[in-house]
Amino acid sequence: MRKTYLFTLLLGFLCLSFTACQKAILSDYDETESTKDGVAVRFNVSQLEQMPFDASITSRGTDVKAACSRISLAVYQGLNKINQVNQLSSDTGYGQFSLNLLPGTYRIVILGHNGLKNPTMTDINKITFDGKVTDTFYCCEEITVDGAATHDLALKRAVAMFRLKVLDNIPSAVANMRFYYTGGSSTFDAVSGMGCVNSRQTETREVTSSMQGQPGTFEVYTFPRADSNALTMTVTAMDAGLNTIAEKEFANVPILRNKITQYEGSFFGGSTGTSGGETSAITINLFSEDEWTISTQTY
Repeated sequence: MRKTYLFTLLLGFLCLSFTACQKAILSDYDETESTKDGVAVRFNVSQLEQMPFDASITSRGTDVKAACSRISLAVYQGLNKINQVNQLSSDTGYGQFSLNLLPGTYRIVILGHNGLKNPTMTDINKITFDGKVTDTFYCCEEITVDGAATHDLALKRAVAMFRLKVLDNIPSAVANMRFYYTGGSSTFDAVSGMGCVNSRQTETREVTSSMQGQPGTFEVYTFPRADSNALTMTVTAMDAGLNTIAEKEFANVPILRNKITQYEGSFFGGSTGTSGGETSAITINLFSEDEWTISTQTY
């Protein structure tokens, strides 16, 4: 009887020990699961580089919602994109991101723009946009994650602008202004901050009835390339049937990141309203943060 009692007692003790061991193993496993997705890392878009693309803007720091309708954040390890988050300006918390990242080193790319769709950011060196290039801001930074953290990031402009100011009246037959140009890029390298493809870009601007019969202003954007500092721009005014009404080519148009090159003058050969007669001179205004220079080109 005593042997049976001791055997039963020993068996019960072993069962309790086994249960305790199982509970400890499950606890360790749960802890691993709770941390496997990393720690919270937050990114705040704190300001934008803002030179006077609009003459009324004088501050370098501006509200991201006022300048960009979309923001995308992508996370890379090496050349591999591991995450992308997109926001619309109507979203709550626009310009603020929170991600879970495992400890390690990452490259963070943020793009703010005004396109109709989100950019394709699979390749950090070849980011593409669907449709025309818009006013675009970016940030590319390397971070090391070793615990929860918050990063305040400033975006700077990635594009150059070509602006055409037509000083004579736009004829009533004009329905579109087409801009065809080479020397720029529609594909962006976030690491270098430059355009990376020798693009042939074509963009069309609609001319509405309210724009006809008076001067007009048209703007297009491009990513400057490291191997090119000038555009060759052909501007064509067309009617509704895509017939050419007037066309002019602007050669050696200087482009620099965060700068506007502005051409103004008579496009259709009519009165500009300022000189009192026909003119063949085009005035080029190159805006920059620190200075503005003016030169003249004839055609």
